[in-house]
Amino acid sequence: MRSLALLLFWLLSGFSLQAQSVSADEQAQVFVHHIDSVGLVIIEVVEPGMTFYQLKTRYNISIDSLYRANPDLDPSFIPLGYPIQIPVNPAAIMFSPPVSGEDSIPIFYRIEPKETLYRISKVYLGVSPEVLVRLNPRIEEGLSIGQVIHLGWYNPNHFISKDSTALIKDTLSDILPVFQIKDFEANYKTEGKTIHEQKGLAVWKPGSSQSNYYVLHPTAKVGSYMEITNPMLHRTLTAKVAGNLASGLYPPQVGLVVSPSVARALGILDQQFFASWRFVE
Repeated sequence: MRSLALLLFWLLSGFSLQAQSVSADEQAQVFVHHIDSVGLVIIEVVEPGMTFYQLKTRYNISIDSLYRANPDLDPSFIPLGYPIQIPVNPAAIMFSPPVSGEDSIPIFYRIEPKETLYRISKVYLGVSPEVLVRLNPRIEEGLSIGQVIHLGWYNPNHFISKDSTALIKDTLSDILPVFQIKDFEANYKTEGKTIHEQKGLAVWKPGSSQSNYYVLHPTAKVGSYMEITNPMLHRTLTAKVAGNLASGLYPPQVGLVVSPSVARALGILDQQFFASWRFVE
């Protein structure tokens, strides 16, 4: 009965999963996102063994630029699954297929509410709308929320950025900060704590596109970390519990509130969506 009631609630509230449907090909695509304070970014989720040096060499960026794009990042205490924002230099995006043997990354963008072709091309990329139309002929007819468009091919080594002098200074991996990755699930189990698994309706509200990855939950410990999954796109990340949900602020069916940055990293467009999450009380 409870599941039926939840389904009816989604239908009555106009909840739709259509915009979040994804093909197997899309799952393999590299998506870029736009963050107001940073610009275009690629999101890399922290995995075991990941280091600053790997990110620096893969994307041809300095450690300083990584810190600027992730002001909340503490390399001495970073949870497994934390989303790191990698700045994308628009000057390193090519709009024609690379020559054979050239190392480049095909990049894509998922249209968000209130975005236009002019804004994406001129503001985000610094090119004319016609450049994107050549890559995506159908967009000349208009854009729709959730639509995926091809932005071009990203070659981080194609352009020498302002950070090139910093790149020269920190070429040796042993002088770079090392991620102290924390597997909180393993820590909690070692401490004898119980990991809770839940799923249900989550929501987010449009707001400032900053880099704060946080959630609100009725009972999870404030300051702890929670693993959130978008099952539609098979994306998972870790965010900090910033507070507890006060009774009456949201409908009783809502089990989780996420920040706009979490929603963006998970590929969420609808303000109401189905998710699963794991946490410790």
